[in-house]
Amino acid sequence: MHSISLKVDGLSKYFGKLCVINKISLKIYEGETFGLLGINGAGKTTLIKCILKLLNTAGGEILYKEKPLTLNDIYKRFGYLPENFLPPAELTGGEFLRTLSLSLHIPYDNVISILKKVELDSKKRIKNYSRGMIQRLGLATALLKNPEFIILDEPALGLDPVGQSKILTLLEGLNKQRKTIFFSSHNLIHIEKICSRIGILHHGKIKFTGTVKGLLDEQNSNSLEQSFLKILGCLKPSL
Repeated sequence: MHSISLKVDGLSKYFGKLCVINKISLKIYEGETFGLLGINGAGKTTLIKCILKLLNTAGGEILYKEKPLTLNDIYKRFGYLPENFLPPAELTGGEFLRTLSLSLHIPYDNVISILKKVELDSKKRIKNYSRGMIQRLGLATALLKNPEFIILDEPALGLDPVGQSKILTLLEGLNKQRKTIFFSSHNLIHIEKICSRIGILHHGKIKFTGTVKGLLDEQNSNSLEQSFLKILGCLKPSL
C-alpha cells in the first residue's frame, strides 16, 4: 500500500445542536481513487467542505502527508469540483479559465491543454453548454493548478449516460497519472467501476472503509448494492 496522502482523525461538525459529522476517521492513500458512498443527506458534502476548510469543525484533525493540512496546502496542491458548479453563463469556457489562470499565475498554455483534455471548445459560451459540458468545465477548473489531490463532489450528478461515461474516463486517466482522487457519489456503478477503495457514510458516521471485495466478503453478499443496503440497515444480513 502507498503512503497516506490525507488522514482525517476524529472529525466532527455541528450545525447548532445537530451533529452532521460524528467523529469521522479516514485515510486516503497516495495515487488511489477513493469513493465516498452515501445516500442524499448522509453528510458527504459537509465532510468535503470540512476537509477543504470551508466549514469550521468541532474537534478532530486533518493531516496531509503527515502534517496538519493548511490553507496553503489546499491552495497549491488541491483541486475541487463542488456539487453545484455554476460558472458565469456569459463567458466562454476559454475566458472563464483564462480569468482563473491569471489570478493563479498559471500559463495560458495550461488552459488550452486542459480544455483539450476535457474536450471543450474554448470559444463556446457557457450559456450554450449542456449539463455534461458544464461538469467537464468544472473538472477543468479543478485541474487548472495541476493538483496532486483532487476532490470531486458528485462529479456525474445530473448527467446522461454519455456524460457520465466521459467523466469516468477522465477520472481513470487522471488516476493513471498518479493523481490522488477523492470523490463522493450515491451511484454504486460509478464507485464500483473506478475506485480502488471505498467508504460508506451514513447519518454522519463511517460505516465501512476498504475494497469493494472486502465489503462483499464482510456482508456475505454477491453485489455492492446488496452490501450497501445491509450496511444502511435496509436488508437483514445473510445467515
